[in-house]
Amino acid sequence: MNFTITLALLALQATSVNLATNPFFDQADGTGQLPQSYSLTGNARWAWVGYSDETRTHGVSLNAYAPGGQATGEVSQMVRGIDQAKGKWLTFSFRGRAEDGFTVANDQFQMKIDFYAKAGGNYIDSAQRLIYREVLRDRKDFAVNGNDHKSGAAAWRTYQIEELIPFSEVDSVKLTVQFKNGNAGSDKSSKFFLQDFSLTQRIHSTDGKVEPSSRIVSNSRIRSADGMIPLGGRWFYLPASGERVPVDSTGHLKSSIKVDFQNADRLFYRDDKLENPFAKNMTAWLRKGYLDTSGALVTEDRFLPENVVIEFDGSKRMRMHVRNIPNHPTAVFPDTVGTQGYNPSYIQAHSDVYILPVEPNRNPSAVAMTDRDSNGALNMGPVGLAVNGVVFYNPFDANMIDASNIMDRCCGHPSPDNRYHYHKYPICVNTPFVDKGEAHSPVIGFALDGFPVYGPYESAGVMAKDLKENPLDAFNAHYDKVRGWHYHATPGKFPYIIGGYMGVAERHRMYGR
Repeated sequence: MNFTITLALLALQATSVNLATNPFFDQADGTGQLPQSYSLTGNARWAWVGYSDETRTHGVSLNAYAPGGQATGEVSQMVRGIDQAKGKWLTFSFRGRAEDGFTVANDQFQMKIDFYAKAGGNYIDSAQRLIYREVLRDRKDFAVNGNDHKSGAAAWRTYQIEELIPFSEVDSVKLTVQFKNGNAGSDKSSKFFLQDFSLTQRIHSTDGKVEPSSRIVSNSRIRSADGMIPLGGRWFYLPASGERVPVDSTGHLKSSIKVDFQNADRLFYRDDKLENPFAKNMTAWLRKGYLDTSGALVTEDRFLPENVVIEFDGSKRMRMHVRNIPNHPTAVFPDTVGTQGYNPSYIQAHSDVYILPVEPNRNPSAVAMTDRDSNGALNMGPVGLAVNGVVFYNPFDANMIDASNIMDRCCGHPSPDNRYHYHKYPICVNTPFVDKGEAHSPVIGFALDGFPVYGPYESAGVMAKDLKENPLDAFNAHYDKVRGWHYHATPGKFPYIIGGYMGVAERHRMYGR
């Protein structure tokens, strides 16, 4: 059966190519003193970002402390050769972490895109986003998400700005992260760490914006999945140009489709819009000090392209093959110093398969767990998976101790079988639609019963855990007409992720496959 893929549907496909060069800051320039392709000024230093008890990577450290005066600093990169035929919408993002002492006056911390013509020789216009307000909001909303319910915002998260190229002459852009009026009281915890610069290009906006001269409705708000292959429930697949996917007479999938990092931008989940929950989340780095699948110690960082692979076969189930390696920085484990609770386990790559229903249903006999799970309603071990393939656990560690106080800064740690996992809202998990707290949170994962787990926000500035109307139930779930039944992560509030399976969970998991 032939499917007509419209221009609007083609526009849904993400441009996965990162136009920024040296995105991980790991290549030096000719002097060996600066990262290649970047310019650093003021209190900006090329450095290993993080601390000695963490898996550190190259990046830039911005320091808001300056004895005797106000600090300034910036990091920037010029990106040339922008071809507007590939799309007029640009998304600039990076991963950053604000330490508790990083403070600036008058909101003077921003990310910026400057537009140029003539290969960067002629400045035309600029767009900026003040991100210090996001830092402050995170400190307010996520303080209780940290160990001992403190400093939960001092974690890696993704910052993003999307803008329309304003003029046809633009062929280059300058990406900048900049702060002024730094007024930290001391050098202790006064830094903002950043890494993973990214610039991607799309035909249409991911945020629902519309080009003023265009009559085409913005793709990210298209509710119809016409022209896509339905995979069951809210899942759809958009074939690439020339890709043949066998379907039956009703247009449904007839044989298996495999989704990995190469086509993750064509796997869609529909709620109020069509989104790609696994895009940019299916790869990871197996870091030095981790263990590989055989249990051997990893001596050098290596890329793990198959960290998450998903299969659909028309059986109303999805099979998630995961290595369970986080795609964000972690603490160093085993922890012999005690900063993460004297954890003796390693982070190890696994080879696991989880089977989730694509059309989840409420279980009328479902029971949520009690405060200490005395009724055994929610099993120990994996209870769901984040979009990066790392598993969710219930709120407890051994002996039914609340596990939320012995996590690393990204809210995870390894279990005795060396499986890294989350017991609470993993603020470091990257999603294709960054959660700025300005609308309903995006999907961050799925429980084993197939129901989605959303981030903490119900609407702009309103957390689901605080709702008085349509409040979350004991499962940490509620219903709305757009998303149906779904879970929410609840920072600082038990049960943190899910309180039990409200649907029928595929309890069987296959390890070592």
